[in-house]
Amino acid sequence: MKDENDCEVEPDDGDVSKSEGVTREPAELATSDQKKQTVGFQIPAEFSRSLQTSMGNSLSSALVPLQDQIQSTIPDYSAMIYEVLAPINEPFREQIAPIIASIPTFPMPLFDLPALHTPVISPVTQEILKRISEHQTGILEGLRRSLGSLFDSQASHGLNRALLPPNLKEHVGEIHVNQVRELVEKEGIPLYLVPRGRTALRLLRAKDSAGRRQVLGECYESIIEDCAVVLEGADHQVVGDELTFALDGLGAMRAGHFRSAQAMFTVTLDTLIYRYYPDREIRSAITNRKRGDDIPGEIDNMRVHEAFVWLPIWNAHEAFWKDKGDKVPHYYSRHASVHAVSPRQFNKRNCIQVLMLITSLIGYIDQVNA
Repeated sequence: MKDENDCEVEPDDGDVSKSEGVTREPAELATSDQKKQTVGFQIPAEFSRSLQTSMGNSLSSALVPLQDQIQSTIPDYSAMIYEVLAPINEPFREQIAPIIASIPTFPMPLFDLPALHTPVISPVTQEILKRISEHQTGILEGLRRSLGSLFDSQASHGLNRALLPPNLKEHVGEIHVNQVRELVEKEGIPLYLVPRGRTALRLLRAKDSAGRRQVLGECYESIIEDCAVVLEGADHQVVGDELTFALDGLGAMRAGHFRSAQAMFTVTLDTLIYRYYPDREIRSAITNRKRGDDIPGEIDNMRVHEAFVWLPIWNAHEAFWKDKGDKVPHYYSRHASVHAVSPRQFNKRNCIQVLMLITSLIGYIDQVNA
């Protein structure tokens, strides 16, 4: 049976996710009404540092058309004041000259002109200066309103698109970057480069972890092909020998040997992590995740797309201690795959999940080092 995404329903022996219940729940995709009421993004403070470059590029291009308009609306304060003071004697002009010199003819932050008054300025001059100040206030207030509208529409849309993974950009009107972040913070399911946009939408809209695993099962074949496109297009010289082993696992998976493939992907993922982070302290922050741990600083300080790659890998390294009586999880666990071989851990959905993890990482390495 196929759905609109050409995803076939696949049985998954040993998967009992529906009966046990799962508590790791990211927020559901916002409805259209909620989108209209939302301004900006709910992105963690530590996450915002990586937005600066993208935001700067978006704003610089968006603000160019406003510059000429703003310049033309700022009056020549010096000329106005000289015209007003023409009938006044020369001594008074000498007294007012420093004030005139202090008023630039280009846009500047609002300041309190009445504070510059001196006892020698007549009430008439004070009134003129007050009008100038009020005029400037009106101009700047209009600018603030214009920029507010710009941020709400063009800039927000452009920023959201720039931060979404490449495979999701065509769905910019349906996905917010903070929703992607929320899912990969809580699940070992990647959304960077794979799967295709329509499948990713289904994962984001799923009500719970069991629903997301159902999507993995139904879209088993299409996700294999999505990953194949990335892996087969990667540069071996950039990625290294790990790419060859990933492709071997892909071949085993296509031949129906998903357990062999899951084992191959797991050890290849280990090797890639070691090569990417040879420093043991940094690597341990990603591979030793205790339940309830906060996101490690090593990931929290990453740029947006890099964090999208490593957050699900960190989630897949949730602590598992067989000697302490931990029950083998039904979702993919690197530690359970290595230390507790069982039908409960080795199944089609877990195989497709670790394939996505390794594909996302290899694709990222290939992109940033090309």
